[in-house]
Order: sequence, then C-alpha cells, then structure tokens
Amino acid sequence: MTTPISGPSGTGAVATTAPAADPTGGKDMFMKLLVAQLKYQNPMSPTDGNQYMSQMAVFTQVEKLGQLVEAQQKAQATQERIAAEAMVGRLVTGSSSDTSTHTGVVTGVAFGADGSTLTLDDGSTVAADTVTRVEQAR
Repeated sequence: MTTPISGPSGTGAVATTAPAADPTGGKDMFMKLLVAQLKYQNPMSPTDGNQYMSQMAVFTQVEKLGQLVEAQQKAQATQERIAAEAMVGRLVTGSSSDTSTHTGVVTGVAFGADGSTLTLDDGSTVAADTVTRVEQAR
C-alpha cells in the first residue's frame, strides 16, 4: 500500500510503503507518517480534513485485515491439530524429515512450531502435512 505524504513546502510528495506482513509495524509506521505529515505541513495550505479521514479509513481497514489474518491463522492451526489427532489409531503413509516414506499405525501426536508430527507404532515419525494415505488400522 503506497500512501502519498506531503512533505515540507517545495519538497513534493514522499511515497512510503507499509509492510503487509506485520500489521503492528504497519500501524506504528502509519502513525509516525501521520505525525510527520502534520508537523511539516505548510500552514498557509493545510491538508484537507477529508484526506485525513481517508487515511484513517485505510489505516482501520489494514488493521482489521491484520486481525482477520491472525484469526484465520489460529483457526487453520486448530484445524490442523484436530486432523492430526483424528489420525491416532489409523494406518497412515507419510514422509519423515529425511524424506523416507513410512507406513504404520499412529500411536501419538506431537505439536510444534513447524506443525504436527505423528509417531508410528514402529517408532518412526512423519510430519502430518506429508501424509499421503490414511486407512482404518487392521
């Protein structure tokens, strides 16, 4: 998102881009830019109030979008955990961290920052997101 900011008289416009990946950093950056815009505006030609309202509306949208992304990530993580837990007692085929394929009955699930890891009855582990087949255990 590029937002034009009026600089001191005679300097033209300064364009900035708020980081989309970090909603909090974008909020801080927006507020700093808004304060700078107010500080350096030409008193003989102040910025129109509608521009501020427009910028605040965009800021609010970006903030809400960041909250929505965070909520979606949490929901996705919960769904992934539920799916991994549902594989306990099932016969699965998946890949381990060394990319070898393992097949076995899931005896446990571990949750980590990189996702869920399934422990198989033969002691091997596979990442839940590498599972290619799930069957009823015999």
